[in-house]
Amino acid sequence: MRHAKADRPAGVADRERPLTERGRGDARAIGMALSALDPAPGVVATSPARRTLETTEIVLAAAGWSARTYVRDELYRGGVDEVLDLIRATADEVTLIVGHEPTWSATVTALCGGSVHMPTAAVAAIALSDRNRPSGSGSLLWMITPRLARSGSPA
Repeated sequence: MRHAKADRPAGVADRERPLTERGRGDARAIGMALSALDPAPGVVATSPARRTLETTEIVLAAAGWSARTYVRDELYRGGVDEVLDLIRATADEVTLIVGHEPTWSATVTALCGGSVHMPTAAVAAIALSDRNRPSGSGSLLWMITPRLARSGSPA
């Protein structure tokens, strides 16, 4: 999942940027859309940036999920390789990873091929045929954007 829409207040460091009101609403809409997901994620990994932490908290609350949540520094400035390493480390658990662009679009593309753009607050479900070698082994099952979540349309 890519974090929801964040503000850019003057004088605030990038890592401390908060969500906008729209971002909070988008995160709630995504969480509500995901609430019926079965199985729910057992593990959530998030960047330490304020906007990803806020997104994670709102999505989990709106979905009614309780999951082990880990803050991972490498998800803030890291790239695709760091995300792939994290995927390998999560064994067979259903995992939600919350991070940033341009890494998220590049990661989904690396996992599944093609070209994917992850807008803010979008979440993609990917089935991997080989978690030990995730690059290229994924199938994109679905992707939900806030607009789809609010409209009730299928992803």
